[in-house]
Amino acid sequence: MVECAEKSDPGRDPEKQVNEDACGHRETRFGHLCVVCDGMGGHAAGREAAELALSTIFETFEQAADGPSPSQVLRAAIEEASRRVHVMATSEIALGRPGSTVVAILLHAGGTEVAHIGDSRAYLVHGGLISRVTRDHSIVQELVDHGLLTLDQAARHPDANRITRALGMAPDVEVDLRPEPVAHAAGDAFVLCSDGLSDLVEDPEILAIVEKERAEQAAGRLVDLANARGGHDNITVLVLRAREGVSPAPGVARTAEMAAVPSAHPPAATLPDVPPARATEPGPPAPRELEPTPLPATPRATAVRAQGPMVIAAIVLAFVAIALLGAVLVVHLSDRRGKKSASTPATEPALAAPPVDAGEAGPTALAPESVVVPTASAPSGAIAPLDTAPTTRRKRRR
Repeated sequence: MVECAEKSDPGRDPEKQVNEDACGHRETRFGHLCVVCDGMGGHAAGREAAELALSTIFETFEQAADGPSPSQVLRAAIEEASRRVHVMATSEIALGRPGSTVVAILLHAGGTEVAHIGDSRAYLVHGGLISRVTRDHSIVQELVDHGLLTLDQAARHPDANRITRALGMAPDVEVDLRPEPVAHAAGDAFVLCSDGLSDLVEDPEILAIVEKERAEQAAGRLVDLANARGGHDNITVLVLRAREGVSPAPGVARTAEMAAVPSAHPPAATLPDVPPARATEPGPPAPRELEPTPLPATPRATAVRAQGPMVIAAIVLAFVAIALLGAVLVVHLSDRRGKKSASTPATEPALAAPPVDAGEAGPTALAPESVVVPTASAPSGAIAPLDTAPTTRRKRRR
């Protein structure tokens, strides 16, 4: 037994008043089926592609035999939808090949099958946490998977809506289908939406609304919140709440584990979950600004962790450099003092000095040496030569 509601709105952009989204849900022999499609390729072409994909998926379930498993029927339905969209005729000249994204869940007694193509999303609300159970097929998501962008940067990147996979892009398409059904407990809710909602409403805000409201009221409030923040695209939301848990009971533990401990960077084929968020009250309506984000060489969290040891090492090296500089300065000053007290070079002869009176100048006083030159009236007729023999004196260090 389930509670299910949906709402689709063209948004507030005057140029996008043709709603290219399509959604629906119904009870099938294989379980309760919910589908959201977001068309592309021009106004009429996008709407026609989304409606054709939706109707094809429902038709395939109605015509399916009883032998295949629920997951096999879901995969076959989406593959058939892609083939029909690829060859569809459109009433207008399309801007490129018409196509559509798709996200679909099939809730049955053994769990919930989840499949998708493109950037329309599915969320699981369980135990006060919200987790993404799909991973966008987009260029920006690939950068996140390789650690070149954070989730916050990806949400604001100008190329966030450039998808790499869609229904109708080729005759055959690779469907991302979870290898095992998602286990759920009574009261858990699945939220399916187009990017017109996920671009403007944060995961914790989706959680806060879905936990407090019934499915119909929750879908309406989410669409209203996206419109209040600009409504730049068509907005579609589908809320499915389970009234019973899966059988057997151990599957419930797998749900809690998936929501609480998602993988960091696993292979894309495993369709891992984005880290869950806790509920917060929606903030005041305000349009989000999409600005280019530079691509860091490494994840921001890794860069921050790596800066700690580098800063410590830089501080240590700075102290060592200061200590060495101080030692060099001390040695340099000592050398300068030694040069001031050095002896007179041997190449410059010193002149003889007269005796110094110790009482007048003290033991360290020095007087200039004088040269005695004979005068013309000297008794001897010959002039005595100058004594040029150098004398060496070393001053006492001060």
